[in-house]
Amino acid sequence: MNVQEYISSGSIESCILGLADPAEQQEFERMRLEHPEVRAAADAFEASLEAAAMAGAVAPPPALRETVFKSLKENDSLNKPSLQSEPSPILTIPADKSETPGWKKYLAAASIILLAGSAALNVYLYNRYKNSDTLYNDLLAQQQQLANNNQSLQTQLSTAEQDLLIIRDPNMKMVVMADVNKTNSLGTIYWDNNSKDVFLMVNNLPKPAPGQQYQLWAIVDGKPVDAGMVALDKENGLHRMKNIPRAEAFAITLEKAGGSESPTLTAMYVLGKI
Repeated sequence: MNVQEYISSGSIESCILGLADPAEQQEFERMRLEHPEVRAAADAFEASLEAAAMAGAVAPPPALRETVFKSLKENDSLNKPSLQSEPSPILTIPADKSETPGWKKYLAAASIILLAGSAALNVYLYNRYKNSDTLYNDLLAQQQQLANNNQSLQTQLSTAEQDLLIIRDPNMKMVVMADVNKTNSLGTIYWDNNSKDVFLMVNNLPKPAPGQQYQLWAIVDGKPVDAGMVALDKENGLHRMKNIPRAEAFAITLEKAGGSESPTLTAMYVLGKI
């Protein structure tokens, strides 16, 4: 926790009001000695408490002072020795109704001090709550992110297991399509001898320009047959293509987005004969 975070945490107000535990109080004294910003914040809070107390403070009414001194003087004269024994008079301080509002002002000053302390305590508790709420939300977000990552990994693992079963199927015929335009392109066809389903694995193809897309072709009786568009947004794994009953070769060309009725031979990237 840096100095500004400590100042805004409410620990300073808690320690000054005597609400902190010994460990927090010790940390406050250390921070106060080491950091002028903490010392300034503590002094400012103490000054605000003092200002709140002084704002409601009032001097005792003059009538009360006169009454007390008069009573002390009369009491002193009564305590002097006398030749005659007389009963001691009862000392009575007359009540001054005008004094009552003064005592109310003292109570008001004390209430202001308590109100300031209560406000500081509320700030302290609010900051603690806000920090805890932020920490909880951060932990909740991290937990959700971990859950999403775990779900993604589970999906990828399931897809990889399914692809592995297809590749290892003894009925699958593998056709390697090698580079034909010196771009280090490479693709592999897995063709089911029984169902004639075709699966494509893109080993390496350059990223197409905007508005263009790769298209797979099956060469049947020397003529190209559309075998489906290649979705490169699917990372790794097998791409299920169109069912091809028979073919002599497979090739991939770069066409306009959505495909073409016939291949652009000058834009052929890979070719593999069966």
